[in-house]
Amino acid sequence: MTRIGLRLALAYRSNIVFMMVTLVAQVFLLRMIWTAVYGARSEAAGITLPQLLAYLTLANLQVFAMNTQVSRIISHRIRTGTVFFDLARPVGFMRQMTSFQVGNTLGGLLLLLPVVPVVLLVGSITAPAHFPGYVVTLVMGYAITVELALLISLIGFWTLETVWVAVLFRLVSQFFAGTMVPLAFFPGFLGALADALPFKYMGYVPAGVYIGHITDLVPTILAELAWVAGLALLLQLIWSRAHRRVVIQGG
Repeated sequence: MTRIGLRLALAYRSNIVFMMVTLVAQVFLLRMIWTAVYGARSEAAGITLPQLLAYLTLANLQVFAMNTQVSRIISHRIRTGTVFFDLARPVGFMRQMTSFQVGNTLGGLLLLLPVVPVVLLVGSITAPAHFPGYVVTLVMGYAITVELALLISLIGFWTLETVWVAVLFRLVSQFFAGTMVPLAFFPGFLGALADALPFKYMGYVPAGVYIGHITDLVPTILAELAWVAGLALLLQLIWSRAHRRVVIQGG
């Protein structure tokens, strides 16, 4: 399943290339906008302009690298009835789909590597304030991303279609991941809501650790571990009910 996911990413190279062009344009526009917003200010919300530009560059790279295809694949297989073959295999369905997504991510990263210098050129980067902490929070952020994608996918066993849910999820998750505006700038209730949701671990937290804006690593890592474990338990609970709802379609 990991090899299938990797091959799928490499097979649709044109889609990846188009997304990379979008990524470069987005990072460039964010740099222009935030440079104008800062103006003569040296910092805002405890973040200097060089830190902010590095943060935005990293956060957008991270979200692009963590982009998941598993929801689309599961939705298609439920709709066509081919999910039957997945359920008939000796390896569990959740393990299959997780392995597929890991392979798909690895394939995307292989295609992303040549574009990283371009993104860093149009954006900005600084030396990491705490590189080991950045790697740990990034890896756990990826685990949370995959778990959330699988949760969204399981809705298809009841609704038979998850495209609308996936679009809404992508919109909400990218906003609360802080890819356009760091969560440090979110006011009042919106900031409290963003802090309570797991989406911040996709972008804001790893990038914040990298630039040194987040320095209290122990509580941050423990919170991520709690989210990973909690979402894993929730996945098992929902899957125990979802597989009883299977309706074979597609003739």
